[in-house]
Amino acid sequence: MPRPTRAQSQAATRADIIAAARRRFLGNGYAATSLDDIANDAGYSKGAVYSNFRDKPTLCRAVLESVHAEKMCEIVAIANGGSSLADQMGQIETWLERTVGDVGWTMLELEFSVLSRHNPELTEMITDLHGGMHATVTAALESVATRPDPDADSALTVAALSDIILATMIGLGVQRAVNPNVSITPAINTLRAAQAVLVPGSGFQPAPSANSSERIQ
Repeated sequence: MPRPTRAQSQAATRADIIAAARRRFLGNGYAATSLDDIANDAGYSKGAVYSNFRDKPTLCRAVLESVHAEKMCEIVAIANGGSSLADQMGQIETWLERTVGDVGWTMLELEFSVLSRHNPELTEMITDLHGGMHATVTAALESVATRPDPDADSALTVAALSDIILATMIGLGVQRAVNPNVSITPAINTLRAAQAVLVPGSGFQPAPSANSSERIQ
């Protein structure tokens, strides 16, 4: 077997560090995780971590990018799966139930966002990450739309609908990370309303209201 090239070895080291950091950050949070912890878990020296990542925020960004990429790939796979619109909607709703409010991911995003309050560089990192999510959701909506997109000045462009969906998901994600009993129904109904706008004639069938055990106490 040929020996790995320098680039291959560096890529493998970087992947190992990101994997170890992901476990630590998602399990323990940003502030409670040190680069020493990550280096030990990955089986490398702290110097190896610094040779691949400038600092802890940069490593956290790489972790969040990996999480975002994984989640967005799941959406793309559903959108490109070739199933009927009804099946796609059902799969997306199942994805929302499973994903929105994931404690590790949501709390890490929230903690990282709080740290960015007075740090323009971190703010830019988070803005870029959310921009990637917005682009993926917009592309997924465009893939199912059967009506022409209205003028850019319209209140209901595909991009505007993406804003509404993401705002609902993020808000519910924070609530569900704290209280898993918070219903996902608002996100499902937002998605169904977007479908009704983008696919004329598909109709809007609201999801059943949350029962008393699912409402915020």
